[in-house]
Amino acid sequence: MIKVFIVEDEIIAVESLTVDLQKIGYEVVGSANDSEKALIKINQTSPDLVLMDINIKGEKDGITLAEELRNINSIPVVYLTAYADEKTLSRATKTFPFGYIVKPYKIQDLATTITIALEKYKEVEKIKNQLIEQQAKLEFISKYDELTQLPNQLSLVENFNAILEVFYQQLSYQENIKNNEIPQLIPIFYLNFNRFKLIRDEFGQELSNLLVKGLVKRLKANLSEDTIITRLQGDEFALIIPPISTKQVAIDLARMLLEKITPPFIYKQQEIYIDFRIGISFYPLQGQNIDELLYKAKEAIYGLENIGENQFQIYSPALHKYTAKQITLEAQLHHALDRNELELYYQPKVDIKNSKIIGAEALLRWNHPDEKFISPTIFIPIAEETGLIEPIGEWVLNKACEEFNFLHKNYKADLQVAVNLSARQFNQDLLEHKILKILAFHYFNPSLLEIKLTESILVRNTSFASKKLNKLKSAGLKIAIDDFGTGYSSLGYLQSFNFDILKIDRCFIKEINKNTKNATITKSLIDMAHQLNLQVVAEGVENEPELAFLHRNNCDYYQGYLFSRPLPFSQFQELLSNNI
Repeated sequence: MIKVFIVEDEIIAVESLTVDLQKIGYEVVGSANDSEKALIKINQTSPDLVLMDINIKGEKDGITLAEELRNINSIPVVYLTAYADEKTLSRATKTFPFGYIVKPYKIQDLATTITIALEKYKEVEKIKNQLIEQQAKLEFISKYDELTQLPNQLSLVENFNAILEVFYQQLSYQENIKNNEIPQLIPIFYLNFNRFKLIRDEFGQELSNLLVKGLVKRLKANLSEDTIITRLQGDEFALIIPPISTKQVAIDLARMLLEKITPPFIYKQQEIYIDFRIGISFYPLQGQNIDELLYKAKEAIYGLENIGENQFQIYSPALHKYTAKQITLEAQLHHALDRNELELYYQPKVDIKNSKIIGAEALLRWNHPDEKFISPTIFIPIAEETGLIEPIGEWVLNKACEEFNFLHKNYKADLQVAVNLSARQFNQDLLEHKILKILAFHYFNPSLLEIKLTESILVRNTSFASKKLNKLKSAGLKIAIDDFGTGYSSLGYLQSFNFDILKIDRCFIKEINKNTKNATITKSLIDMAHQLNLQVVAEGVENEPELAFLHRNNCDYYQGYLFSRPLPFSQFQELLSNNI
């Protein structure tokens, strides 16, 4: 029998309502006339539905109590009240009730409303469960390597954070541990299998797959269960080792691994030799996050090919040096703004349904007087490291607003522009105020500005990032998560962070009509994003079959060379004029 709980401040009304509910086949499991008692009793009785009066005793009214119930559990609420004015209805609607009955009621209206509410609740729960199942499936597909079933690169941050918890738990007990046993370091091992491509080309994919599985079996046999083994890509693995007390422990482990995993494999009576190099970095000595630590572990193997096979090396700052060219570029980048050497290119964002340009992504270019073209992948990291990214970022936003103001007046008033924000920019104090100041100067509508963030920026400090995003959103800006799937974030962040747009990275779109795994991931991402009321943009679309797949699966927008490569402002303006 369906169980109903009544929240009503008049005892006579409770008694009458109880009789009516029993007549139509429901069990009343309790009632309360104030918000505090109601919350306690509802948790104790676990009803299937709550009939909620709005004017009740206690510090909270029925609408506030319904909002709390919605946040705590998913019990459906139906309002039963004499208050039906516009203001009350507006407040009540925001709590997403499953029904609203105005007193005095007819018993048939009561029965019908409850029936509809319960059916609606079943449908909502069904959709919610489907979303959970879909997310769990997508989590596994996207975070585990298909061949080895090992965690892949997407899992690194979560796994590293799990190791960090153990690390700090051990440190908290250090007063009870002998000094030489205190865990002080977390080693990160980068393993590179040098001959993988050669063996694959010589013997084929089947043997290379068997070889990878064999290597994983050897790794598991010689590492503790607490070690996180991750397959990055074909010939690369990463290990996150549980906390250790001295570097010597990691050195001994590296030597043991090279001894145990490098003996030849036998395939059809033929010996297949392998060659591993291991690079090692240590938390917290070489970095505070897994991105930096893995990068430095990779750097540690440079040069090992010159000293023989099956070697390991620990990262040293001496391995990381700017080239003379990088030092020169850094000096010249300081003057690039003053010399008007920077320029914005725009890559159109296109509506998949009608092929109309709805906006563009602003991309920074440096017109170097000598080098002519310098890739952003070279000068942006230099700007980030030196702090120049902050004044350059302000210039980018000012320039984009100035040029799009012109487009709004002459072509399309609701054209959107997307601007990338780096980690250093995102971490600035009062970032939202700085952005709003620029927008106010240009009289630029905040809703037409899209701020693009990579997922790696968000997962470094989720609490800080969430608060920052809420501030940017409250300023009226659109927030996009960029290059989704290439970093290390959990899909759970899709629900945790307050953003508007999900951008699917090119690596999932490339030849998607032929790659069933990428097709599954992309389709699931689109479906899940839409259920979370997010718009979806596919990046790097280069041919008609890719676009056709996205169209079939209801992707909203796309960018890519199929429509247009990034263009200087004058050429983008011309393209726009022909597209209206």
